[in-house]
Amino acid sequence: MNSAGAIILYSGAVVLGGIALARRDDSFRLGLVRAVHQVVIILPRMIFALIAASFIVTLIPTEIIVAYLGPEAGIKGILIGSLTSLLVPSGGAVAFAIAATFAFEGASAPALVSFLTGWSVFAAHRVVIFELPLLGAQFVRLRLLSVIPLPLIAGAIAMLATSA
Repeated sequence: MNSAGAIILYSGAVVLGGIALARRDDSFRLGLVRAVHQVVIILPRMIFALIAASFIVTLIPTEIIVAYLGPEAGIKGILIGSLTSLLVPSGGAVAFAIAATFAFEGASAPALVSFLTGWSVFAAHRVVIFELPLLGAQFVRLRLLSVIPLPLIAGAIAMLATSA
């Protein structure tokens, strides 16, 4: 996490904790109980997601990540980032861990933006588990067709923003 993101996150937790404490009811204790409950649920998932992401980076040489997703990849990196997102049939813990490890290995911001945008709008696991059974194939087809350009647009905007 970058320092600005950490400062915002930690400051928000301190401010909200202070507000809960100032209420002088059971809010602070209930918040801590809920936080511990969330840690118990999320921490094991994050540990295994980071392990899985580390194996992915180990199996894909850094040179390949830089060549296909690095700053010099340009539009090709955006396309590959968008398509790679289709191969991540999992929740945010794994997708963001993969994005973080790709970033650590030299992937460019536009490629990562297109990867995360593609993962969030296509999310193969969500399509199979929720959308098809609950909303039907016609809706899924329409939704997927309507979002196809989004990862490419997001990556292009990121490319313009980082080149300025």
